[in-house]
Amino acid sequence: MLAIIIFQDPTFLSLLNLSNILTQSSVRIIIALGVAGLIVTQGTDLSAGRQVGLAAVVAATLLQSMDNANKVFPEMATMPIALVILIVCAIGAVIGLINGLIIAYLNVTPFITTLGTMIIVYGINSLYYDFVGASPISGFDSGFSTFAQGFVALGSFRLSYITFYALIAGGVRLGVVEQNPLR
Repeated sequence: MLAIIIFQDPTFLSLLNLSNILTQSSVRIIIALGVAGLIVTQGTDLSAGRQVGLAAVVAATLLQSMDNANKVFPEMATMPIALVILIVCAIGAVIGLINGLIIAYLNVTPFITTLGTMIIVYGINSLYYDFVGASPISGFDSGFSTFAQGFVALGSFRLSYITFYALIAGGVRLGVVEQNPLR
């Protein structure tokens, strides 16, 4: 199929298109790295996508610029990116802990547990989004915009920062797996 696409549209192999594919797949790679361990051990986590959505909305509201007239929390100063990352990781960890406790101690199958958690997280996300005005969240701090959308130009090839983050996450994941005495 790839050969047919390349034959029909030779620009498919352009550096710009390769850069776009890397950027768009990097976010999914980071999520897939988290879920891969579960799938390998015959588990499942249906709530991962909703957790990412909740993390995105919370992070977006915390990283708005002080200059933004429509800032969700106008009295709150812009938080450092590292702190916001820790906050949203903690939210994800709590949700994961709840999933784990229900599966381990209540003996509910992972599919049912994470399906329920997915619906609950979706509800929490909807309530939070309604609380903040149910309007697009914009006006981010310039440091966050660079952190999320920046890139390194290598001639005519642009490598996005998110691709580097995916490579780092993959390297950390590989290092953790290699250091695990149970593998």
